[in-house]
Amino acid sequence: MNVSSASSINKKKKNYLGILSGAIILCIFIFILNILSSQIKNYFYLLSSPAQKTFFTAGESLSGIVNPFLNIFNLAKENENLKKQNQNLLFQISLLTSDKEENKAFFDFSASGHDKNFTTVMASVIGLDGQDIISVDKGSLNGIFEGMPAVNQQGVVFGKIFAVYKNFSKVMLISNKNSVIDVKIQKNGQDSLLSEINGAVKGSGEFSVFLDLVPVDQELKEGDILVTSSLEKIFPKDLLVGKITRIEKNDQKPFQQAQVQPFFEVKNADNLFVITNYKQEE
Repeated sequence: MNVSSASSINKKKKNYLGILSGAIILCIFIFILNILSSQIKNYFYLLSSPAQKTFFTAGESLSGIVNPFLNIFNLAKENENLKKQNQNLLFQISLLTSDKEENKAFFDFSASGHDKNFTTVMASVIGLDGQDIISVDKGSLNGIFEGMPAVNQQGVVFGKIFAVYKNFSKVMLISNKNSVIDVKIQKNGQDSLLSEINGAVKGSGEFSVFLDLVPVDQELKEGDILVTSSLEKIFPKDLLVGKITRIEKNDQKPFQQAQVQPFFEVKNADNLFVITNYKQEE
């Protein structure tokens, strides 16, 4: 009986030692994995980015086929070209109405990726991560850091860089619920230069935004164009943001809001331009 009890105790000790050893090994593995997770994630995205780009493009193409409103391809393409031309014109108007000559930067990024005021890095959109976040195929090795603005060829704001790895980055779109951008309203008509109305465009998710923090005594109109004001020191001024579609005003509240149609379109974005050398003027 004593021999049997001793044998049982020895077995329990061995089991406990085995469990303890396994727990220690597991903790060490988790610790090492946490250290290497950033590098592993970067390598994973680096290796899978071509596939992500393919699936992202294929998914957009498939949705275009399924959507009955896009069955007439030529008409849709022509409409898209007209939109880009219109955005180019709006951006040039935005620059012309600016009161400082040095802020008249021409965003023709397609030729060389540079202009006389800003240095940019062209990055391809490789995926949509959900929650109004997209991935691009350039990272810290390309001189990209958190907080840098991301725009398209027409000077339309898409968002800002919020996570950077060696070979890829994530862009928080302006429609993300955590996004807030200081803007100014360009008035339609002859009184456009008499006063500047400032506000903030906030993300509401699902690629939608709204205008907020506009004093209730300021006059807004449907069709007014919103451009960046650079007050938050992230985005250069006069980049295109969106257009007011509906005004929500209550005289009992100090601020009014407005629904805004953003100018950015993820489904048509193949390349973005990250502005890498913007510095706020003192």
